[in-house]
Amino acid sequence: MVRPDGRRFLITRRIPEGDPMTHPVQKLILREAQLLDEGRLDDWLTLYTEDASYWVPIDENADPLKDSSVIYDNRLRLAMRVEQIMRQNRVAQNPGSNTLRMVSNIDIEDVDANTAMASFALQLTEVRSGDWRQQGLGETRLFPGRCKLVCKKVGNDWRIQHKAIVLLHRKQPIVGLSFII
Repeated sequence: MVRPDGRRFLITRRIPEGDPMTHPVQKLILREAQLLDEGRLDDWLTLYTEDASYWVPIDENADPLKDSSVIYDNRLRLAMRVEQIMRQNRVAQNPGSNTLRMVSNIDIEDVDANTAMASFALQLTEVRSGDWRQQGLGETRLFPGRCKLVCKKVGNDWRIQHKAIVLLHRKQPIVGLSFII
């Protein structure tokens, strides 16, 4: 940051233990965003329970078992997505996009000692890289939305059991979604 007199300064704040802003579910949310942005998808997958579901609905009031969705995956399907992105040749996008997630307005409600519900705003920015033959090269795309989580305590750690990502432009065509939202 730059002060009015032109000198640079850095704002730092150490959050004391017990501060409500250090809720373990908040840390989980921020860790997930970091792992996705760094492309560490194998590590990201470990944040989910074995019975996890991951849903990007078209209609936020829909039933994912009956109605169409942009994505509705269980843990096995998430593992397949990670395998495809990380270890299979993807002609449509090579190299993969660079992404940056901004998370805000985190609201956490403890249901009981082992369950918590959370919601937060997400702004995902994607920049496509690659060569001149690829569609959308150099374009910046925005994916704003609201996320809802159900988190479970597994041992001493919190894990995501269910995640729903309600994109603001969910009823518009979403072309070339070759990364994890």
